Amino acid sequence: MESVGLTGKIPERVAALTYLQILDLSDNTIHGSIPYQIGYLVQLITLDLSQNLLTGKIPPSLGRLSSLQTLELWSNQLSGEIPRELGDLSQLGVLSVPENGLRGTLPPELGKLSNLEELWLTSNNLRGDLPKDYENLKNLTILEIAGNYLSGPIPRFIAKWDNLYSLNLMGNNFEGELPPEIFNMSSLRFLHVSDLQTMGFSFPKSANLSSISSLTLRNCSITGSIPPYIANWNQLGYLDLSFNNLAGGIPNTLKKLFLSELYLTGNMLNGTLPDWIYSNVRDKGDLAYNEFIFPEPETHKNLPNNSSRINLEPKNRTFPEEIVRKYCPDGQKKSQYNDNLHINAGGDKHHREGFWYEADKSTSNFYVNEPAHNWAYSCNGHFYGGSMADSRAFIQKVTCGASVIDASLYDEARLCPNSLKYYGFCLRNGNYTVSLLFSEIVFAKNDDYSSSAKRVFDIYIQSELMRKDFNIKEVARHSNNVTIQNFTASVHDHLLEIELFWAGKGSLLNPPSFQGPLISAISVTPNFGVSRSRLSKIGIVAIVLGAVLALILFLALMWRLGWIGDRELRVTTVNLRGKSYTLKQVKVATRNFSPRNVIGTGRFGTVYKAELPDQTVAVKMLSSQSKQVIDQIGTEVYALTTLKHENIVEFLDGYSKKDLNLLIYEYMEKGSLERALFDANSSTRLDWPARVRICHGIAKGLKYLHEDNPSRKIVHRNIKPSNILLDGNLNAKVSDLGLAKLYDEENPYKFIQEKGTVVYMAPEYAMRKAITEKVDVFSFGIVLLEIISGQTNAKYEANQETEFLLDTAIVLHSKGRLSELVDKQMPNEHAVMKQAKIILELAMRCVDQSPTLRPTMSEAVSALERISN
Repeated sequence: MESVGLTGKIPERVAALTYLQILDLSDNTIHGSIPYQIGYLVQLITLDLSQNLLTGKIPPSLGRLSSLQTLELWSNQLSGEIPRELGDLSQLGVLSVPENGLRGTLPPELGKLSNLEELWLTSNNLRGDLPKDYENLKNLTILEIAGNYLSGPIPRFIAKWDNLYSLNLMGNNFEGELPPEIFNMSSLRFLHVSDLQTMGFSFPKSANLSSISSLTLRNCSITGSIPPYIANWNQLGYLDLSFNNLAGGIPNTLKKLFLSELYLTGNMLNGTLPDWIYSNVRDKGDLAYNEFIFPEPETHKNLPNNSSRINLEPKNRTFPEEIVRKYCPDGQKKSQYNDNLHINAGGDKHHREGFWYEADKSTSNFYVNEPAHNWAYSCNGHFYGGSMADSRAFIQKVTCGASVIDASLYDEARLCPNSLKYYGFCLRNGNYTVSLLFSEIVFAKNDDYSSSAKRVFDIYIQSELMRKDFNIKEVARHSNNVTIQNFTASVHDHLLEIELFWAGKGSLLNPPSFQGPLISAISVTPNFGVSRSRLSKIGIVAIVLGAVLALILFLALMWRLGWIGDRELRVTTVNLRGKSYTLKQVKVATRNFSPRNVIGTGRFGTVYKAELPDQTVAVKMLSSQSKQVIDQIGTEVYALTTLKHENIVEFLDGYSKKDLNLLIYEYMEKGSLERALFDANSSTRLDWPARVRICHGIAKGLKYLHEDNPSRKIVHRNIKPSNILLDGNLNAKVSDLGLAKLYDEENPYKFIQEKGTVVYMAPEYAMRKAITEKVDVFSFGIVLLEIISGQTNAKYEANQETEFLLDTAIVLHSKGRLSELVDKQMPNEHAVMKQAKIILELAMRCVDQSPTLRPTMSEAVSALERISN
């Protein structure tokens, strides 16, 4: 049953399969918890539930599976501690639970697993020491515990595991040096250690890692020189000794090695860079931030074609001071120093809150802003796993849309695998507020399981640690949400340094090569005013420039008001309820698309309130002239101009030309149902009669789309509370038909790839079954549950698994306690509870896994009309 599109929950009745030996449900979209009844399947040899959306704890009952040899639960959303009962699985050879949210300490009982060969615990939240009991795991071949918070010294008993060939300790809080005995493990092929908490140590005088093919000793405070004996490890293809304190030159003996990748970034290495580096490092390398002497340019005439894959920039640690000396020397007039800095990391030039954020679109490892030389960035390191080592990965694009007004500022972001540094040059000395803008736009999808992945990195300002183990998604409370982190920085010598550093924590394996710091924008503003002395120096200049500035401002004001320019807007008209208005009037009515007039955001644009002289309308400005936008314009205009119904938002007119794309609708005074239900700041209060009326209105609107409209059947495909709008009388109307499609009975599979919001999505999408109007019925059922309960379907809590209202409803329904879902704010009256029970029972019919068993919208309307009348 691996990767067959399974969804829903694992049924408890699986316990009836008493002779089952292999249960493989991996690579699906199964949610809910792992049933404890699986512990009754005592014949199981293999249990693989990896790559799903499972939540909750690992049931201790799995410790009863006495025949179990393989247990794989990796890449889910499991929480809680590792059950000590798993130590009773005497036959277990593979225990794999990486990429989850497991916490607590490692149970010593696992030390009893004498047959264990592979232990995978990567990318969880585990803490504490490696228990001494694990010394007994002498059959281990793989120990992967990277990306946790384990501490204490690295045990010396690891070196006694003679069969071990892969040891990954990266990104923990281990203390002290790496035991020298480990350097003599001749069976080791993969050794990865990083970020040790230590005062420093050197390589041992001798070492015998004769089988090693991949070695990482990064950010471990290693001192001394690179030992020449590394050249004797002739299987070595990957070497990372970056961010240590190594000194001296690169031993010429290493010429014997032909490495695929070499990373020596951020050490104190010096001497002449040997020419053989370019030919012996085949794929990628990074030697920046050292003190190498480079041969004269003529010696590089015959460099191999891959020489550009060796990053050498910045060539030394002092390069930012050199730029400051060159472009803002001490004798420079203070008036030429910068007071602020604004960068749209990974994006185009963008205007926000009175400032222009400079474009930052380079895909190189190192970039100095030309010709201003007022900022630079450097990106160093490599993507763990290597599959996305291409520099095109440095700029990531949003997949689902940032849920903010300034969405275009967060549409793109800069990603860096290890160390991302931004430098501000020629800043006036003094104190500044440094605002770092973040939105997790990469770990955001369910289809690649990245929605449960963790991005963890450290933030440094002026080399001072400001945030340890910063997690964008956790702080912002969800993917695509925004968090702005503000810091105070003191600038001396006209130089500011911001560093985001990945210390190996968070997700490493799934999805591969997406780890590392990610940032959307940077804003640096002064915390000081203009001094009297400065005023006196610029006073005469200000008088001269004042008149010119006033004239420019006056012309700008006339242009903004439409007195000059904007001819297209002044002559083009739209017809709104029989009255004609110019586009200029519509624009002015939105206060020139002011953020203060924003009343909502859609998939591809922002909706503004437009107060015209004799009516108020809603104007949706689409974000760009992309194919998706063009498709949405065509879909909405076609659908809405042919649809007239009291429960469908009325489309009034539209305009699309060049970079301006507008759709104009009737204005809905109370906004979205989502805001009325879930926004604590909303002034709209939904009493019981209003909720019943809203349920009825949504049902009538969907019935019209499915059955009663003049054209063919229309499937909305994105029913959710944010797409249900309320007028002044709390009448519900269906909006946003950008994903709607005319239903084609001959090809019900044609839009299976175009999906709405995941938490309202019918299981047909995941199972790749025919898509009919019953997908709207499923979404409608979830919205009914939300209206009656006052709870959102997906409740996200930092450091906890996501709770789904639908899961709760299914459990309560099976126990005959569905009425417990009714919002506690509703009156506990017999009539109310009776009506609520009918609506909740209807909701459960709507969310049936089988589309054929769901009611039609006509049946739903009839059921609700019996309540309303």
